[in-house]
Amino acid sequence: MSAKDHPLALFRFHLDFSPRFSDLGASGQVSSPRFFNYFEEARAAYLKRLSLLAEDTLPVSLLVARDTCRYRVPIQHHHLVQIHLRTADWGRRAFSFHYALWLPEEDLLAAQGHTRVQCLNPITQRACDLPEEFLRVMRLFEQGKLD
Repeated sequence: MSAKDHPLALFRFHLDFSPRFSDLGASGQVSSPRFFNYFEEARAAYLKRLSLLAEDTLPVSLLVARDTCRYRVPIQHHHLVQIHLRTADWGRRAFSFHYALWLPEEDLLAAQGHTRVQCLNPITQRACDLPEEFLRVMRLFEQGKLD
């Protein structure tokens, strides 16, 4: 497989973690609903990394409109897990987070996910445009023009 065809080729951000005991089901595998918690933690870390999570830089709320996960292999309690995240599909009022849950010690893709978020004005509780600076920073980061 060439580098450009690798499942992680498009991702510039990742978060490492080990599953917690409370994440496990009776089988000793991570319970499937927990994957969405992992996605949420990665979203927050990504926005914080880009300095977009502070109250003064995010005068809007991001509402999850759609959240999906495609499970490929089980995650066990002993696995080191990397959540790779990227943003894409930017629109005027919404954009997407894409995820790859990677098991680096096994060199395996455990799951893929997608979250579509919509911008919401917290005062009016109505959809609104994403701040231009917010979009600009994400695009620059994803293009490799911002570290």
